[in-house]
Amino acid sequence: MNKKQIFNKIAVCTAFMLTVQNFSLTVRSAENIKGDVNSDGKLSVDDIVDFNEFILGQDSPENISAGDMNGDGQTDVFDLVIMRQEIVSQSSSETGRKVLVSTVEELFNAVRNAQAGDVISVASGTYDYTTYQGVQKIDTSASGTEEAPIILTAENPENPPVFMGTSTENGYVLQIKGDYWIIENLCISTSQKGIVLDNSNHTIIRNCDIGNTGSEAVAVRDGSSYCLVQNCNIHDSGLITAGYGEGVYIGSSYTVSGFDYKCDYNVVDGCTFRNITAEHIDVKEYTTGTEIMNCTFYGDGMTGANYAGSFIDIAGNECNVHDNKGYRNGNPNIVAAFEIHEQVADWGYNNVFRNNTLYMDREYGEIDTGRRMYVVDGWFSNFAVKDNMVDYGNGLVNAMPEYYNSDYIIFE
Repeated sequence: MNKKQIFNKIAVCTAFMLTVQNFSLTVRSAENIKGDVNSDGKLSVDDIVDFNEFILGQDSPENISAGDMNGDGQTDVFDLVIMRQEIVSQSSSETGRKVLVSTVEELFNAVRNAQAGDVISVASGTYDYTTYQGVQKIDTSASGTEEAPIILTAENPENPPVFMGTSTENGYVLQIKGDYWIIENLCISTSQKGIVLDNSNHTIIRNCDIGNTGSEAVAVRDGSSYCLVQNCNIHDSGLITAGYGEGVYIGSSYTVSGFDYKCDYNVVDGCTFRNITAEHIDVKEYTTGTEIMNCTFYGDGMTGANYAGSFIDIAGNECNVHDNKGYRNGNPNIVAAFEIHEQVADWGYNNVFRNNTLYMDREYGEIDTGRRMYVVDGWFSNFAVKDNMVDYGNGLVNAMPEYYNSDYIIFE
């Protein structure tokens, strides 16, 4: 097994922690419990957290020898994989069914008839949803619960299944209309939209490759709140309609009727964006509390269509944008790192930008002084900033006050 495979296994195990956070296998004595590295008398997700920190050299649990799951006298990533499998097995038997999928028909049946606690494990291969009864999307209204989410995952994360259509002009690959789903380790491709969450709360999309879409890759809309898009590779969106080719779109425009605009406290964490024709992330009006962190934006593909001119466009309130990196890569269509717009009165306020690193690669104020290469362009807003770094072609420097466009900036 090479280093990349080992790293992938660590990532899969770490990402799985949230899946079964309320599950534990309780036994009588901590001394003979394999995997109980924190000596609390049970094998649980807390042990996976502690063991993963040990693997990464961040901490050493008091009973690390209990982590020798395979009995080879060592405590390493292979034991972490076994620990994760043990909890998966117990969680599946306690809270729901394990459903194995290897055909398009089985996929539709499993997703549409899912029950709380189900683990839908999809075999490697290509699943063209348009071959099933001429449908335009894989959709479901099934819901999990906080204690027993519905998990849609790859049987083999190192060779993930590909869910796809035949055209970037029509359809959604996956539409979730229920609560508490975990969608992980999948490839989503070739449709008008990739993954759409409609009235779906507490849903997690993680470790997925999502791209080759006619418009946006991920849409979190119609009353979807407390959702997480994490560690995804998001790319090649807006291949048909560039101005609506966002990587992640949160909420809905006030100009569009029929949606619940209130999509609150959603998180985009650790995602990479490449060849996105519109904004990488667009946060719409009437949304509150979005958090965007640890993401990397590559600006090469942005077209400037429909006024897309920044990595992130915010029209909501109380967004927290921190610890991201952005690379303009010489694209003249990018005229600011982040933009704030007041599309509706009283929206576009109280946003925060901290510890972002931005490579804007042209002189500040070059040529067009009316559209300077601001770190944050939000002329009307009272946004707060702290510890942002910017490179205007001469190396990284602390972002100075003039690199922000507003009379109401709060410098923390």
